[in-house]
Amino acid sequence: MCFDDVTAGRMVVSLEQARIMEQQLSTQAGGNAELQSQVDILRNTIKLYEEQIIVYKNMTEMNNKMGEMKDRACAEQIKAATPTFIDNMTKYLTGIGIGGILASIAILIL
Repeated sequence: MCFDDVTAGRMVVSLEQARIMEQQLSTQAGGNAELQSQVDILRNTIKLYEEQIIVYKNMTEMNNKMGEMKDRACAEQIKAATPTFIDNMTKYLTGIGIGGILASIAILIL
């Protein structure tokens, strides 16, 4: 087969363009694979961050519960350490009674 110069030139140019396009396609395929790999890595990173958020929320809830328990324990300690009205009255009446008895003995002795 023989081709004229114009047709042969077009064929050579078309073959060269096809080779260049194959190279570009190969490069794009590699780039797509790299991008897909990056997407997978980012998805895994997001998954890890979501798990961390859940852990931090649980830790926050536990800290809040512990704080509430400590507050209740402190309130109970304060309540237990503070004498009640009846305790105070018993102490004062006992003191007055003993003081009265001692005063009576002192008056009888004198």
